[in-house]
Amino acid sequence: MTANHLRAFIVVSIVAVIAVTLAGAGIAFLIGAIAGAAIAVLLATAYLLRPLRVVRDNAAHIAAGDFGARIRQRPPGPAGQMADALNRVAERFEEQMETASEGQSRLAAALNSSVDPVSALDREGRILFANVAFEETFGRRLEAVAGKPFAYVLADEDVIDAIRASREQGLRKISVIEQPGRRFFQVVTTPIAGGGEWAVLIVFHDLTDVQRTEQIRRDFVANVSHELRTPLAALKSVVETLAGGALEDESVAHEFLRRADAEVDRLVQLVEELLELSRIESGDQPLTLRETDVAALLAEAAERLRPQAERANLNLALELSADLGAARIDGARIERAALNLLHNAIKFTPSGGKVTLAAWRDDGSIVVQVRDTGAGIAQSDLSRIFERFYKVDQSRASGGSGLGLALVKHAVEAHGGSVHVESEQARGSVFSFRIPIGD
Repeated sequence: MTANHLRAFIVVSIVAVIAVTLAGAGIAFLIGAIAGAAIAVLLATAYLLRPLRVVRDNAAHIAAGDFGARIRQRPPGPAGQMADALNRVAERFEEQMETASEGQSRLAAALNSSVDPVSALDREGRILFANVAFEETFGRRLEAVAGKPFAYVLADEDVIDAIRASREQGLRKISVIEQPGRRFFQVVTTPIAGGGEWAVLIVFHDLTDVQRTEQIRRDFVANVSHELRTPLAALKSVVETLAGGALEDESVAHEFLRRADAEVDRLVQLVEELLELSRIESGDQPLTLRETDVAALLAEAAERLRPQAERANLNLALELSADLGAARIDGARIERAALNLLHNAIKFTPSGGKVTLAAWRDDGSIVVQVRDTGAGIAQSDLSRIFERFYKVDQSRASGGSGLGLALVKHAVEAHGGSVHVESEQARGSVFSFRIPIGD
């Protein structure tokens, strides 16, 4: 019995004593009966109703989501049995919620590890989830877009129609969209069965590289056709001219035969470069590594093109570090790479300009650099300058196959190196490559 109950019992007893003193035995008996009933009510409150209130309050906590709530002091009687049952229910709820939370965490972790942007929508098309890749791709944090329609992030008509078809008709839809910066995505919208609030899953597959590769393939076919068509057309013209009577004029015949020979040489060079590039890319032409004097190799390459530079009235300079020494490289390929870079620099540098071939050692690598004061290259062309057959507009009319820089890139990468270009229109270009050679 609590202190409050004891005080109430004492008060009732005193009242009963006073009643006996002031009244007769009959009145005293009635008052005593009333006092007994009051004591019985107090005892019922103490031993039954209060424990039920404890059980009720604890159940309210559990209903509010506090699954860790427990009745720590077990009350006696039926209330204790109710308390035990309520504690067991709370424990099961807590276990189930922990399991569900772990499952949700694993799902979120799996989706966040995906490189593809992923988002989940409810039945009204509102965003409920977005993974890290989605946030990075579209530049929107989940906290900022949660609960908003998907069109708030991507107002693409095809995607919105696909979402509607997945929500309303349960259809899986696939579409391809283009985003700013020429980024292409394949968008897959899929209805989610039994996903609770999640009704539609949207996955974005980045097709930018695929589209770029396809564009390169198309450009390759177009460029090969272009490069072959020009010399073949020239040869056909020569043959027709000779057959038309020019063969009778010896001087004219010799001139046309010289032109035919030049066009055949152009075709042979194109085919050889294509074969060499194909062998390098396929690995059928392994490197022939030998200890090579790098300074002597580069100096020889410069001397081979010096007459061409002098005819173009250009200053061809050498800046070779004294510590270049020898390195284990495929000398023929590296010389070819240097020749290609020098040849391009001489070709696109106007009269009176300067072309510089430099080389030095840097952190276990050899760096070869070709600088010119030529026309320069537009920024839009720099990312594709090392592709096969790719030519900037100003070089289209200059002849050449457009394979030289591709051969440079593959020769350097075959050594485990890398190529780099910096250029500004009307201020010249700087082409360089780095080859790791160790100590």
